[in-house]
Amino acid sequence: MIRRVEATGEPLVVTRHGTALATIVPAEGAGPQKALPATPHIIALASLKGGVGKTTLAMHLAAAIAQEQERVVVLDADEEVSALRWQQHAQAERVALPFEVMAADRNTLMRQARRLAQEGCTVVIDTPPNNREILKSAATVADVVLVPVLPTGLDVDRLATTLELLTDLEAALPSFNYAIVLNRFDARKGMAHEANQALNAHPRLETVVKSLSAYEKVFGRAPVELGQFREIWAEIRAALEDEQ
Repeated sequence: MIRRVEATGEPLVVTRHGTALATIVPAEGAGPQKALPATPHIIALASLKGGVGKTTLAMHLAAAIAQEQERVVVLDADEEVSALRWQQHAQAERVALPFEVMAADRNTLMRQARRLAQEGCTVVIDTPPNNREILKSAATVADVVLVPVLPTGLDVDRLATTLELLTDLEAALPSFNYAIVLNRFDARKGMAHEANQALNAHPRLETVVKSLSAYEKVFGRAPVELGQFREIWAEIRAALEDEQ
């Protein structure tokens, strides 16, 4: 009853057999409790297939989130350390990235990500291909898992192995969110439209990442083509808010 009064800001009359016994009133200054917008603290980019653009997506998404959130960290869990090398090239050119890239500790990845989130960071995890253990760790600790896929028949076919693993995690975890994000979409190609249609059978983002030359030239620089990634960030937050 007290929670109801706190939530609505309205007094509540307690009765017994139709007779009023007491009235619970809200504390002075109390009113309806407004739901805070849903903000994921940990996002994992995951796919067992390589070459789908996880690092590029992670860096651009981190830059888009950094326009709203004060502290954003990319955790680089990939053996090729592409995100870390991106940051090193930027530092060598005296280019400031709007977020920090840190090496992931593979043995304590979940604790490392959770600790950063508890310190107020929004964490984006860049995972390696063909590594089920790292993918499981990243996906387990993440509030949202994004699965990049390219618009080709081979990539859509290879998506099944990643989705099988994520579906197992979904069955085991009380709260688990994942979505496919179509990457490098070229509207001029018929296969791209076929792949886009095929993905509708799975959890996916409405936003697709178009194939732009700017994404190919941005390594070692601060990402600037962020419109699609702001849309992805907004879509993720809206989806989580709907679940609350």
